[in-house]
Amino acid sequence: MGLNLRWPIKYSTILYSAVGFSVLTWMEEFYNIGGPGIPMLTSVVLIYIGGLELFISLLFQDRTFCRTICPLSAPLAATTVISPLGTFRAKNSEVCKSCNTKDCMKGNDKSFGCPWFASPGSKENSPMCGLASDCYKACPHENIDWNIKKFPWLSDLTGGKKRFDVALSVAILTGVVLFQFVNALPFYTMIDMYLSAITGWENIARLLVPSLSQFGYSTYGYPNPLDYFAINSIPVVVLLLVSKMEQRRGISLKWGFTSLSYALIPIFASTILARNLPKFLGGSPLILGEILNPLGKSTGILPTDSGILTILHSLGNHPLNATAAWWVMLVMEGVIAFGMYLGIRASDIMAESDGLRKSSYYTVIIGFGLTFMLITYWMSSPNNPALPFYNPYLGNLIYNPLQATPPF
Repeated sequence: MGLNLRWPIKYSTILYSAVGFSVLTWMEEFYNIGGPGIPMLTSVVLIYIGGLELFISLLFQDRTFCRTICPLSAPLAATTVISPLGTFRAKNSEVCKSCNTKDCMKGNDKSFGCPWFASPGSKENSPMCGLASDCYKACPHENIDWNIKKFPWLSDLTGGKKRFDVALSVAILTGVVLFQFVNALPFYTMIDMYLSAITGWENIARLLVPSLSQFGYSTYGYPNPLDYFAINSIPVVVLLLVSKMEQRRGISLKWGFTSLSYALIPIFASTILARNLPKFLGGSPLILGEILNPLGKSTGILPTDSGILTILHSLGNHPLNATAAWWVMLVMEGVIAFGMYLGIRASDIMAESDGLRKSSYYTVIIGFGLTFMLITYWMSSPNNPALPFYNPYLGNLIYNPLQATPPF
C-alpha cells in the first residue's frame, strides 16, 4: 500500500525530529495538554500527528516517519547513545562490508529488516537502533548480536563517527529541557505575561483557542514564543561560543560544536529524566496504594492495617497539588549529578581523541550541570511567605530541603 518511495538520503536526519519535539512541547504547554488540560485538545494533537504519519507512510517506505520526523525519535536516539541496554551490533564489521544482500536492513523470508533502515555494522547508526531485533533474525551470516554495555556506557558516545545533525539535535533538545526547568521558577510567569502584553501575543493567543472557554480554558499566551525559543537557543549559543574559543586553536567551528554537543548527551539524558521524576515518583506511591486497597477500606486480606498504605501516601503527594514530596528533589539532584559524572568521564576520553581542551568540555558539562541542579533546588521552593528568605518573585531562595515541593 502506498508509493513506497525512498526518503532522500541527504534529508535522513533526526534534526527534523528535534525541531518537532520543540514545537510539540510548545503546543503541549500552550494548550495545557499535560496540565491535565482538556482531553479534546489532546485528541486533536494526536489526530494531527497520526494524520501526518499516515500521509508519510502512503508516500515513503515503512518507518520513514519514525526515523526522521516523529518528535520522539530525536530524544530516544540521543539517550540510546548512553543506554546501558546497548544496541544490536555486528560481531564483525568486515562481514557486513562483504555482504551483498543487506538482509538486516531490507529483510528476507526469515524476518523484516530494520524498521529504521539502520545498518548494525556501524556505530554511527547506534542512535537509530530501537532494539526491534529484526536485523538479528534476518542476518544470513548470524553476524549480529545484542551488546549490553559495560559501565559507564560511553562506548557509542566516545567511539565512531560523530554527526553534526545529531549534535545540533542534542543542543536543541537540551534547550527544550532547560525551558521545562525554567518555566517552573517563580519569576517566569511574570516575565512571560509581560512579554505577551507588550508584544500583543495575548490577543493572538486568544484567536488560536476559539470556543475553548466553554471548557474552562483561558490563556494569556503562555508560553510566549519569544522567551520559549530564546531559552531553547541557550545551549546552541553556549556551544557556539565555546567552539569559537577552540577555533582560535585551529579546531574547526563545526567539529568543535559537534564534539562538545556529544559530551552534553549525558546532561540531556539525566535532566529529561529528572524533570519527569516528580510526576512519576509523586504519583506512583498513590497509585500503588490504590492497587493494594482498591475498595478504600480494610478487607482483612490486603495489608491496610500494617501501615503500608500510610507510608505510601506519605511518600507521594496529592496530584491536585501538582507537586511531589521533598525526597523527590534529592533524587532529581542525584540523577543530574550522575549525568555530570558521565559527562566528565566522556570529556576526558574525547579530549584525547577529538583534539579539544578538557577545559572546554568541563565548561559546558559542569556549567549546564550546576545550572540544572541550582534550578532544581530553586523550582522546588515551598514558595511560602511564612518561611524566611521569601520573595514574591523569587520564592524561598534558602529553605530546608525537607520543605521542598518539586513541581510536576
